[in-house]
Amino acid sequence: MMNQKYMLKFEGNGITESVSYILVSQFNVAPSILQAKLNDNGGVMILSLNGKESDIKAALVKLKEMGIKVRKLAKHITRDPDKCIDCGSCISVCPSEALYIDKETWKVELAADKCVACASCLTACPTHAVKLTLPC
Repeated sequence: MMNQKYMLKFEGNGITESVSYILVSQFNVAPSILQAKLNDNGGVMILSLNGKESDIKAALVKLKEMGIKVRKLAKHITRDPDKCIDCGSCISVCPSEALYIDKETWKVELAADKCVACASCLTACPTHAVKLTLPC
């Protein structure tokens, strides 16, 4: 089984079917919606997809055929240790616990694979040590 995060970009392409339903019913892929900002003109959805690698690949092909732009999220969040003052402000707002205090060093650490790209940490960080880069 594989678990990967993807950003889906909808650009007013008139999709009338549920993307989650298609992933589950046609490809046996379990989506977890981590973030969604959609309106009648399109928007962005960040999903974690869980399933067999071959099923996920086939599902991504279908989404692209539907006119949805698909980008894999990897290394989308970084923390600059030179800027970070280990104050913990980012930790208190992180819903996925991607940012945490290492109990041995008492330093802020980042588990990028847990990040749901909510961007709460960006405004919480007083030194702007956290950067979020989402693919277009």
